Amino acid sequence: MKEILTLENKIRWLDVGNGGNFERGFYYLDILPEKKRHQKKYFRKDIIHLTEKDFHELGVFDLVRLQHSFEHFEFEDTGRVLINCAKLLKKDGYLLITAPDLRIHIKKYLNNDYKKWNGFKWWAHKRIAINSPNSFYFSIFAHSMPWESHKWCYDFEGLKYLVARSKKYKKIQELKKDNILSSIPFTHNRPDEDVCLLAKKK
Repeated sequence: MKEILTLENKIRWLDVGNGGNFERGFYYLDILPEKKRHQKKYFRKDIIHLTEKDFHELGVFDLVRLQHSFEHFEFEDTGRVLINCAKLLKKDGYLLITAPDLRIHIKKYLNNDYKKWNGFKWWAHKRIAINSPNSFYFSIFAHSMPWESHKWCYDFEGLKYLVARSKKYKKIQELKKDNILSSIPFTHNRPDEDVCLLAKKK
């Protein structure tokens, strides 16, 4: 996807809620204090409460990406987030949402697989003991860390429902890992647990 966007000269990209992960080519919007070396491309603003002045300052983008940030919004705020993302997109611009896939985590819970999952357990052990029951590991997924808690759980059906309900997007599709547009970390930054949605602004 990155290469296709570049070839089409669609190179103005916004990463919403990047959490300090700075990837080349993006502008950034987050509520965290900005890093000085990224100041020219960093907007310290809350996507939920953007004003008309903010929209004017930010301009419009070819791609708005929410990579492991959408699950940190309250369910009641997701409609406003999606509408504001649409306001930040050019016509036919892309919305990309990547979040933990509830289907994957339920399977791991039912199969008692968390303790074998190296990509997850190192993070879980920051909060729970290594000998914790599997339900505790699932709770780490569901609730995350106290300072960055997950507020909702998603699979593709849930993401698609919310995006369609906003009435701002078309061509809503699941971007699976084997899709020609998929790449790590541009679309899937945690490929063992991601669900990824791609849509276009109407």
